[in-house]
Amino acid sequence: MRIRLSFLRGLSRLGTAVAFCVLPWLNAAGMHGVSGSLFSLDVFGWPFGDPAALVQTLAGGGRPGAHFLLGVGSSLALAFLLGRVFCGWLCPYGLLSEAAATLGGRLRARPRAWKVPARWELACRAVVLAAGTGLAACGIPALTRLSFPGSLSLAPQIACYNGFDGVFFGLLAAPVTALLLEFLTGERLWCRFVCPQGLLLGCAARLRSWCGRWSRLPLPTVRWEASCCSCKGETPCAAACTLGVQPRRKDGPDALRCSICGECVSVCARKGRALRWKV
Repeated sequence: MRIRLSFLRGLSRLGTAVAFCVLPWLNAAGMHGVSGSLFSLDVFGWPFGDPAALVQTLAGGGRPGAHFLLGVGSSLALAFLLGRVFCGWLCPYGLLSEAAATLGGRLRARPRAWKVPARWELACRAVVLAAGTGLAACGIPALTRLSFPGSLSLAPQIACYNGFDGVFFGLLAAPVTALLLEFLTGERLWCRFVCPQGLLLGCAARLRSWCGRWSRLPLPTVRWEASCCSCKGETPCAAACTLGVQPRRKDGPDALRCSICGECVSVCARKGRALRWKV
């Protein structure tokens, strides 16, 4: 199950990356069913938008259009209903980040995730979001520069229409540098301590968990049966998470940090089967 799930997740994110690589050439050939980038995407008439880009627009005094507002609302609604599935199943940078951190960790025999208190991680991302908002108010578009999924999805468009110019390499400079650091440390530093988009999607997912306590909404989540003792003090489920999330909580893993990747459930399926998907 673990191999199958990991394969499906990798295939999903790889498919997203390949789709954005070929999308500009399809658009140039007259096929416009899907267009845009992860900053602002249109899928057969239905928009999706980067919530951090909306924060930046509002902080800079801009007036976002109704189409962009609907797109941001769609992204947040998806996170509300299904959790941070974008981060775990679609994000092209997440695919590269997980590969770089895992490979670097194996080469250096490091643990897969630093044991850092969750509040520290969230505080770091909140500071980044606040700093980016302040810079946006000063006319500096920092939050969009910090959107690595958006940069990676926009780079093929630049290459298609302008060639491999300075803008193209400028978009890739920061993501490549971050990947190098993650390879050297064996840790997913960007996703855990920096990404403002993940924080906003996590807030929508946390709202989902709160609403699930009193509503009858069919909200999927991970549940742990505390009576399980098959692992005898070990936590292979936590070790399987590259984001350092602790899944062994009765109310489910922290929605602000969990990307709904399902790796913990897959590992547990071969052990005590105490972690399960639950609606």
